[in-house]
Order: sequence, then structure tokens, then C-alpha cells
Amino acid sequence: MLACWGPWYTPNGYYMYRVYNKQPEISSGTDSTNPDASRNCREWQRLTSDTIPLEDIYDIVYTIPLEEFEKIYDNRDADYSNKFIEWITEKDSAILDFLLLAKTNEYIRFQRNSRWYYPSMRVGARMTIEEIAEKALSVNEPKLRDRYLLQAIRALFTLGRYEECVELWNAEVVNLPADNLMRKLIQPYIAGTEFRLNHSDKAITYFAEMGDIESMLFCAGRTGEQISTVEALEMVCEYAPNSTYIEKTLQSFIRDIEPLGEYYWEDEYYFSIEIQRLYSLCLRMAKGGKSDNPAMWYYTAAFLSDFKGDIDEASRLIGLAEKCKKSDFMEESIKIFRIYIDAKTLPYNTSYERKLLTQLQWLDTMIINNIDEKVRQETASGYKLDNCESYYYWNDMLRRIVLAEICPRMLKAGKHTRALQLANMADNRLLGLVNKREVTDWNWTDDGDYYETTGIYTMSGYRYSQSFNSHDYSDHFFEMVDSLGADTAIDYLRSVERPASDLDRYLNERGYTERDYLNDIAGTQCLRSMRYEEAVKYLGAVSEAYKDHLNVRMEYDPFSIEPRAIEPHGDFRYDFACRMHALEQNISLTTEPNRKARLIMEYTTGLCNSFNNCWELTQYYRGCSYWGQVCEKRQWEVDDFTRAAVARSEEYFNLACEIATDDEVAAELNYALCNYKTVAEKYPNTTKGELVRGQCDNLCDYNAMPINPKTYSWQLGGY
Repeated sequence: MLACWGPWYTPNGYYMYRVYNKQPEISSGTDSTNPDASRNCREWQRLTSDTIPLEDIYDIVYTIPLEEFEKIYDNRDADYSNKFIEWITEKDSAILDFLLLAKTNEYIRFQRNSRWYYPSMRVGARMTIEEIAEKALSVNEPKLRDRYLLQAIRALFTLGRYEECVELWNAEVVNLPADNLMRKLIQPYIAGTEFRLNHSDKAITYFAEMGDIESMLFCAGRTGEQISTVEALEMVCEYAPNSTYIEKTLQSFIRDIEPLGEYYWEDEYYFSIEIQRLYSLCLRMAKGGKSDNPAMWYYTAAFLSDFKGDIDEASRLIGLAEKCKKSDFMEESIKIFRIYIDAKTLPYNTSYERKLLTQLQWLDTMIINNIDEKVRQETASGYKLDNCESYYYWNDMLRRIVLAEICPRMLKAGKHTRALQLANMADNRLLGLVNKREVTDWNWTDDGDYYETTGIYTMSGYRYSQSFNSHDYSDHFFEMVDSLGADTAIDYLRSVERPASDLDRYLNERGYTERDYLNDIAGTQCLRSMRYEEAVKYLGAVSEAYKDHLNVRMEYDPFSIEPRAIEPHGDFRYDFACRMHALEQNISLTTEPNRKARLIMEYTTGLCNSFNNCWELTQYYRGCSYWGQVCEKRQWEVDDFTRAAVARSEEYFNLACEIATDDEVAAELNYALCNYKTVAEKYPNTTKGELVRGQCDNLCDYNAMPINPKTYSWQLGGY
């Protein structure tokens, strides 16, 4: 990675595998390393008031020590800056009583668990641990009952009254919802009690449900043993086939081996063994009847089959997953994988395009329905989207499937317009929904430093900005249309203007089809292909407002052999196209050889410069590392367009020299090309010949070998 820079990613690096439905934590001042604490604070907020900040709740529940809380408890009429305390002292003293008991319980348990504790020691609390257990069991407060159960079991566990812990679990706790937080916090104590009662299998089952592998190994007499992730999954599946640990671990493991585009490398031998073992486990769990979620196991097996390159088996297994009963979340993941598998396997015919339209409509709906403020902010900034970084699953999947799978196959099948339509939607759909782009312009000071200015322009009712816009000229759609040639760019523009099918209309509506943008691309492609009459047509259709939005400015006169600075202006491409087209017409009409030679030389000079020091005429970037994902890979010096321009410039240069009959004209042509020896030897009595012979500063050039037009003509206008 470059210093002070970051990597960019390829579309096939987006994570697709998804089985764990983790909800994002609400931002607060709670302990970010303890999700249970964050959830507990939110539940306290639900029991009191949503106007109470989570930070205030966390401070009272987790931070304030017992001594300070006792002062609050005994002096309830005091003024406090904490809104949680204000609420429970004024409106719900039952919560205040509970928190005193809970903090006293923790204080005593901490003292008793010390290695220096002796039974005869006084712990300095207003209640004993026995009294805490008794009170916790006797309080009849329905909304706090599960919390009192937790305190009772903690106290009983500390007292070693393990049978009573199990009785409470069986009598009350198991009746709580499976996702109840207090039940989750009680379960480790029950697992510990079962082990102490010599019920190892029950203990292992409870630990398996929690995903506590180390405790499982301890209960099984395998203390300190190291096992692989897949072996741990096998153990959990044996004892608790529906543990949430399985979903979390599967997702973590698969994402460690899921390809990361061009930046993917792993130990293939190690993972081939682990993958095969996990694949076998998936099939056993899917078919065995022990799991409540066979769809997840078939989906995982299908994913691993695709990872191993067995696409047909992946398609078969995902079909089995589709037939299983499943949650909405799992169904969505399976649908995404089905779209992906279809893109890799189905023939790209009319039938597939009808199916693709239905699939894209569903995926587009998911993109729309799941946008939140965080997605809007990330999209508006543009940085992550420009670099293919993952931040929104649904848009990630659109880009991965379309850009990494469908578009390459469409291009290979010769369906260039369809590939461009799809790439445009993948790159620009989310931008269009968010309806704004924030772009940054780098402004350089006289001292060589830079500062940033930011502007926003919308996609509908487009307001052009002079700020630097890396997205429009570095995304995959642009790279594709800019590299396929003028005919493809023109065909795509026509498809936007005259859609021929429902899929055409659907994709065009969800892409960035601003006519100025597309006309400029088509016109620039025509300049690159030396089709100047067509370039005049398309560049002439670009509005004046858009010409200030090109991100590039031409600084030199394209018709000057030596670099000559000019005042930058927005019409530089259109003006160049008009002049080159006029030169072509004049060359074809002119019969006087010397005038024709001068016109040809002017034309050749413009042609050479348009690919050299006036490269902005035919390109949008050169030698820049900040263009993002794809464009910096282009090697303009060796591509087909450049080769064709080189060939034409050589042909025209030779033609100009051949048809010139006037020595003065011939001398001027060779002098312009720095062929000073030729000028001095062949045309010594011309104006340029006398100038060369009288300039001693050019002695080195005079004595040099004659210039070979095939190797030198391309250096016209170079530095």
C-alpha cells in the first residue's frame, strides 16, 4: 500500500455469504466491547423512557460503585444531573430497590471470590449473600422478575447451592423467550452448576449453545487442547445444533476464505482440507434432521461448491435450499446466490434476460427499502463507492453480480450495449437514489500545499460543478464505454435515446444517462478514432454548462509543433474536431501540391498532438494514481487507437514530403521536424537552409543522422 493512500478493490471482492443476521449496535456511550451491556442499557431505556440517554443508564448500572449508589438511595430528594436517576427516584422506586440489591450482590460476590476471603470476614454490606438470595426470590415485580432471577441464581451459585439453581432454571428461566437477555446471562451459571453436579453432558450442551468452546473442552476432559474452527463447529452441532454460535462462526469462517478479487491469496492446501470437512458437515446437518435451519446448511454447501469450482453442484444445492423452510433473512441470502449462480450458468438469451429483469427488480427493491442515513452519507461522500469498498450489502451484491459476472460474459458474447446498460446501473443506481454527490477539488497554494473545497451536484436536474469528480470518469461503466470504441459508444447513446425493450428502458432509467455526458464520451471516442466529422456532431451537442465539468483542460496549442501555451477553454475538443474536419475537407479538395503539403502537415501536427502533449483531446486521464478503480490500468501508448494514429501520421508525413514541389515548402516541412541536416544539404539556398547554416548552436543537430520519419514523426510536439 502506498503511504498516505489506500487500496482499491475489484467488484468480485464484495462479501456475498450471509447467514448471521447481526443488527447494528445503536451508537451510545456504552461499552462498545460488551454488546450485552449495550443491549441491557437499551432494555432499561425501554422500561423507563426513551428520552433518557443510554450514557446516563450505563453510568448508573455499570460505573457507579456501591458506596456512591447507597448515598443516592438514602438521599433521594437530592438534585442529580443524571436523567436515569431522576426518573427512577421520582417515578419508579422499584428499579432503585433492584439496583441496590444487584450492586450489593456484585460487591459481596467480588469479596467472597477473592483468594484472601475467609468465612469469618465482614464484607461491610447492608445485606448478606443469603439475604440477597432470599429477597431476590421473594420480590413479586413482574417487569423485573427475570432480573431478580439472575440475582438469585448468582447469589445461590456463590453459596454453592447448585441444586436450587437448577430448580429455578427448570421452573422459571426456561419459560423465558430464547432471546431474553437475562436468560442468556443466567445460562453460564447453569452450565457451571451442571458440571459441578457431575452432569457433564448437560454442561457441555449449555456451553455449546453459548459457543463456549474452551468450557466444552474442559468439561470433556480436553483442557488446553487447540482445535480448528470446523472441529469446533462439529462439536457444537453435536450438542446444540441450533446454537447462534453456528451462524456467527460460519459467517466468520466463510468470509475468511471468500475471494477478495485481485487481492486474494490463501494457503490453498490448508483451506482445501478445512473446506472439504465443512462441506461434509453441511450435508450431514442439512439432511440429518437435527437442525431447525437446513436451508442455511444447503446454502453454505452450495457456496463452498462454487468456491471449489463445481458450479453445477452449487446450482443443485441452492435449489434444495430454496425448497426448505427458512427465515426472511435466509431467503434473501439464498435469492442473491441464485441470481449469482444464474449469471454464471444460464445462456444469455432472451429467456435469461426476462428472468434477469425480474431478478434486478427484486434486488432494486431491496436497495431502495434498506437505505438508511449511514448509507446516504457514505454514498454522498463517494469515496467508498469509487474504490469499490463495501458499505451497503444490497448495492454491493448488485455490483458484484453485474460487474464481476454478467458484464464480462455479455462482452464476451458481443452484447456490448447490454453490458454497458448493466454496468451503468451497477455504478450509478445508488447515487441516483441518494440524489446527490459530494465532490472534492484540490486547490494548490503558492507554497506547494493544497487545500480541499467541496461541492454537491445532483443527478436529477443536474447542476454541473467545476469540482473534481473522480466517479464519472473512473467507474466501471466509464472504463468500459471508454475502451470499446466509438461505434459501441454511439450504439449505447442510441439505445438511451430509443430503447427497444422493457429491459432497455428499465436499465436506462436506473443508470446515469445524462446526454451531455454521453455525447462527450462518444465525441471523444470519435476524436480517438480520427472520425472528426462525427466528433463535430456529438461534441456539438454538449451544452456549454457541461464543458466546465470535464475534469481536464488543454493547455497547449494542438497545431503548434513546439509546445505553445494557450488559454484553457471548455470548447477545446469541439474546436479541434471542427478544425480537423475542415482540414480533411480542404486536403481532399486542394490540388496545388505545396498548399496541400502544408495542410497535410498541419493535420498531422494536430493528430500527433492529440495523443501526446494535448492528450486531453482524446483521453480523460494520463499517469494519475488518483483515478481509482480501473482507469489507471490503461496503457494509452500501446493501445489500438494510438497505433492507428501513429500509422496515419507516418503515412501523411511521407505524403507531405513527396508532393511538395517548392524547395521553400520542403525546407519548412523538414525544419519543422528538426531535420536540420536535410534542410542544410538539400535546400541550402532556401530561407530555412540559410538559417540552419548560419546557426552554430545547431551544429550538433546539423551533424546528426537524418531523422527517420517512422520513429520521429510521433514526437511532434513532444517535450
